[in-house]
Amino acid sequence: MMDEPPKNRPPNTSFKQQRLKAWQPILTAKSVLPTFFILGILFAPLGGLLLWRNGQVTEMSFEYTDCTDALTWTEVPDVNFVHSSVVGLTKPTYMISKVNQTVDPAPGSPADIEPHKYEVQRCTVNLTIPADFPPPVMMYYKLTNFFQNHRKYTKSLDYKQLNGVPASVSELNSRKGCNITGDVPIYPCGLIANSMFNDTIFGLAARDSTPLVTDYIFQANKIASPADKGKYAKYGYPDLSGIDPPPNWRRRYPNEKYSAAFPPPDISTDEHFQVWMRTAGWSTFLKTYGRGTEVLPAGNYQLLIDMNFPIKTYGGKKYIVISSVGAIGGRNSFLGIGYIVVAVICAGLGVIFTAFHIARPRIIGDHSKISFGGEATVHTRAPNRADDAGGNRIRSRYEDD
Repeated sequence: MMDEPPKNRPPNTSFKQQRLKAWQPILTAKSVLPTFFILGILFAPLGGLLLWRNGQVTEMSFEYTDCTDALTWTEVPDVNFVHSSVVGLTKPTYMISKVNQTVDPAPGSPADIEPHKYEVQRCTVNLTIPADFPPPVMMYYKLTNFFQNHRKYTKSLDYKQLNGVPASVSELNSRKGCNITGDVPIYPCGLIANSMFNDTIFGLAARDSTPLVTDYIFQANKIASPADKGKYAKYGYPDLSGIDPPPNWRRRYPNEKYSAAFPPPDISTDEHFQVWMRTAGWSTFLKTYGRGTEVLPAGNYQLLIDMNFPIKTYGGKKYIVISSVGAIGGRNSFLGIGYIVVAVICAGLGVIFTAFHIARPRIIGDHSKISFGGEATVHTRAPNRADDAGGNRIRSRYEDD
């Protein structure tokens, strides 16, 4: 009986038998040292250019967390203004007051339906812009101590519902993205949507009669990533009375319920919602709120903020950041400093290795640098061992005497 060939034998190909051609560079002083110096020469001016461009970005930020306690005009406790040619800043002041926020009915609603009003605390901020902001001008809100990167938080949403597919309570709970305890579906469900930043920030209103200083409006379009817009669709529930808004949204709707006159937001076009749903990786983060396309002139302005977002309950802080946009985005010196640090390290290592190579050069392929545990002697060599041309044999530490 002929022997059968072994089973599961890999085919005799270069890939299976590990005979593919490969290139293994030999790192020599002539190849490594110029590489260090070239990296240093390239990275140093690039880092300097990035820092210079970053210095052209104008940015102003201030905290407004404690505005709810400011019954009289009070200086903003934390303010920062950065500009390449302006020194000094008049601190903004703020004061709180109670007003009725108004939500208008949806277009096409009957004329007898009145706007929905609910009481909110409105923070009035008087601020001075000491230098022009070139367009585009971005307005951000900044939150601290808010952990959007928590594992349970990032998973608390339902992708099908956000894509316009209606679902019942049992269907939502079965997909484990949302945990609904009641009998009515919540739209949109999940912790991310429920905790959405809902402070209403109005545009800058001019406070002086300078001809160039007029009301400045921040638009809520082109602030979300184009990749996010395809993730959302308009709500697909035909009967709006059969769904409830998230708990933190309910004040915006009469009787805390959706209706034809006050329907859920169209999340396919609501870019504030889309920006919020892209969770941040750190506990302190900025998110875009508005975008201005004209020059923001220097002058005195008034900013109105309706305080709906509770942040003191978990020890966080809220900021407003107004910034121009540079060639690489907002103001951030990390990239430029990183390039310069890498350039200094590469140049420093190049100098050290060059000095070491000059002081103690090493010949490539020097056999005297190869050692396998010691030289063999005549009385320790086995008679069947091959010797080199000089009659000497270098004994391996893995060989027996």
